[in-house]
Amino acid sequence: MLLRLLMPCIIFVLCGLISLQVKAKSDIIIILDDLGYRPSDVAAFSLPKEITFSILPQTPLASEIAKRADQEGRAIMLHMPMQAQNGKDMGPLGLTTDMFAGAITHNVRKAIKSLPNAVGLNNHMGSAFTGQHEAMEALLKEVKRQGLFFVDSRTTVLTKGEEIAERLGVPNASRQVFLDHKLDPTFLLKQFNQMKRIAKRDGHVVVIGHPHPATIDFLNTHLPSLEEEGFTLTSVADYFSHAPKVAKQFAEKHAHTASLTSVSPTSSLLN
Repeated sequence: MLLRLLMPCIIFVLCGLISLQVKAKSDIIIILDDLGYRPSDVAAFSLPKEITFSILPQTPLASEIAKRADQEGRAIMLHMPMQAQNGKDMGPLGLTTDMFAGAITHNVRKAIKSLPNAVGLNNHMGSAFTGQHEAMEALLKEVKRQGLFFVDSRTTVLTKGEEIAERLGVPNASRQVFLDHKLDPTFLLKQFNQMKRIAKRDGHVVVIGHPHPATIDFLNTHLPSLEEEGFTLTSVADYFSHAPKVAKQFAEKHAHTASLTSVSPTSSLLN
């Protein structure tokens, strides 16, 4: 009789413990920037498919990397070049602060045309451009028209990215950790641990790294332990599943896969 009375309490406590375990899971979103120039960039394909590749437009290897990523079911992003305070060369289709809105739109559309499967966009450099209200508004209006999401690389504390994206209703996030602006093993580990601390605190973290051999080796060594530590490596396609182009593109892929698996062996022989 006592056991029967206590059973609801026991079930309640067990459910609470399970709920706490579920909540303890923390999403880690890692984006690798600057892909497209170096043959060594393809080494990034050794990383889990949840790692997102952000590809520079109109670069020598951009199409090849994007095509292979698509075949492997990886989400890709457009790494859009934007003007920096130091005047460093941006590469093809760079956006500058003195451009009219129409010119910004034109360059963004050309960049997207070169990487048609990109589901989101983040800034390459941009410490000057992202701090300019009118320039960022023109950019983010086009991002919204294209159904993309925006990740602010936060190359300046003066960025207007999140503020304007929120006002326009563009799905967005901001980089919280730069993993590898120093290619020293001690520094990489320090940033990796910071990533985990933020993920535990906030429930998610957005990290940006680069396809340096040292970074790829480091990630291949340290990523496997994340799951048992209570972290979930999450693709931006899952994190931004509500973004229009993500929803459309990945729904089409799932539908295509389902149609293939539903074809019987007999019918496939007849075709």
